[in-house]
Amino acid sequence: MRGIRGKQLYNLLFYGVIFAVAAVGSLAYMGVREIRHDAAMVAVENSARGLSGAVTVLLNAVRNSNQEMGQGLLKSLKPAALRKEFGAVLKDHQNLEAIMLSDGQGLRYLLTRRFGGMVEAVPDDLHTVLSWTLLKDGKAGDKPFLGWKMDLAQVDTVLSDEFSHLEPGQVNWRSANRFHHVNVAWITASSLVESGSGQRLMLSFAFPAEAILSQLSGAERGGAERIFLYWGDGRAMPVSGLGTDVSPDLAGQALTPDKLPDPVVRKAVSGLAALEDGTPDKPFSFTSGGETWWTWAMPLSIFGDTLSLGVAVPRQNVLSTLTSDSFLQAGAVVLILMAFGVLFILHRSRGRIESLGMRREAATTAGEVIDLIQTGEGGRLEFKQTLRFNIKSGKNGKEIEHACLKTVSAFLNSEGGTLLVGVADDGTVTGFDEDNFDSDDKALLHFNNLVDRHIGTEFSRYIDSRVIEVGEKRVLRVHCIPAPVPAILDAAKGEEFYVRSGPASRCLTLKQFHDWLGRHQ
Repeated sequence: MRGIRGKQLYNLLFYGVIFAVAAVGSLAYMGVREIRHDAAMVAVENSARGLSGAVTVLLNAVRNSNQEMGQGLLKSLKPAALRKEFGAVLKDHQNLEAIMLSDGQGLRYLLTRRFGGMVEAVPDDLHTVLSWTLLKDGKAGDKPFLGWKMDLAQVDTVLSDEFSHLEPGQVNWRSANRFHHVNVAWITASSLVESGSGQRLMLSFAFPAEAILSQLSGAERGGAERIFLYWGDGRAMPVSGLGTDVSPDLAGQALTPDKLPDPVVRKAVSGLAALEDGTPDKPFSFTSGGETWWTWAMPLSIFGDTLSLGVAVPRQNVLSTLTSDSFLQAGAVVLILMAFGVLFILHRSRGRIESLGMRREAATTAGEVIDLIQTGEGGRLEFKQTLRFNIKSGKNGKEIEHACLKTVSAFLNSEGGTLLVGVADDGTVTGFDEDNFDSDDKALLHFNNLVDRHIGTEFSRYIDSRVIEVGEKRVLRVHCIPAPVPAILDAAKGEEFYVRSGPASRCLTLKQFHDWLGRHQ
């Protein structure tokens, strides 16, 4: 800090305040952005999880049936017994379209609503042929029923793989159109159960997509303004009634992004499809129509075609009062006003701050005195060999004291400076022993008395004097800072006013003094 001159200290404080305000503002902005980011991710995840609860409500049929069957209602795996039990489940739960029972080998039994009744499919022991039966009012028809074409080997492969990946208590969602030969979208939920004999099996319940979409459209959205089902292959099925509705010919279908009518859902799905694995680990943001949205797809599938529940939440729905744009703007205004206030106070105190800086630049050690001497005499440094002793006449002289005092008064009326007594004009340290003071304190007292008597006691606060030993010589260092009022020297010939002009102290005429006052008021 000693190397910082007065104006430099003021500039350091002035620009330091600006930098500090900018830093605080930047940190606050980044902090609020981080809070926004975290709040958005939590809100989007909570919204998706909350909406999954609506799907859970729809799955009550599955879970209740699982619990009932897990209690031993699957006492027999014969088609007649399964037909009775599954038929009762389909009758009680109108949202269900089909039930499949499978194991590690594949399909064991299928019962679905079709053709005005129920269609039953049972594979043979070798899993090569399916036997189809059309049931009406629980009874088989008189005519043979051929069913529909189904690749049993493919069905067995998918179901056996799903069976091997499921754990007890888990529910896996996936699309099921290819199993049931329907044109509308069906989605199955599969979970493990045990038969009455303790055999582990898998139940798969098929729902029409419209049932799930209807359940989601009436659920508590938790800030989500767009909801959609999303498949890992990049297709999506938007929930109608939110945003732009899907046209009737596309309703209930899994669509590619280019066919999605809602630009928000289209961008969300495109962003999901661009991910490496098709599903994000955490929510991400995008911009649509000049507004920032956050989206996330919560996986519903444990295994299979990665069905997920997607939501899109506008940023305004997740911003709290403390993270809103209006709060940031108000905070910025307050911070700017505070900065202007501090800068105004600094500007009003500029003289004092610069004076403080100039006080700190005063030399206090022999090394600092030597550094000063090496710079040479100039506008803010002057050398005097003695304080009162006239070397030429060999005795004390008032003219020597006057020479020192006019230098001090010139420093006070200019930009301040340092007088070194005990240094020759060529920079040689001579000491001021010729002044013959009894002690350093006597020398300082003599100098201070000269200032009080010829310049004024009120100016002593702007002068710092000290005796410093340089080598084996004593140097009187007199450091001056600019005085706020003119320092007039009371000399033998009358009052004189001095200013620094280069390395010299120049006495101003009355007119020049008047002009100087006009410039410094």
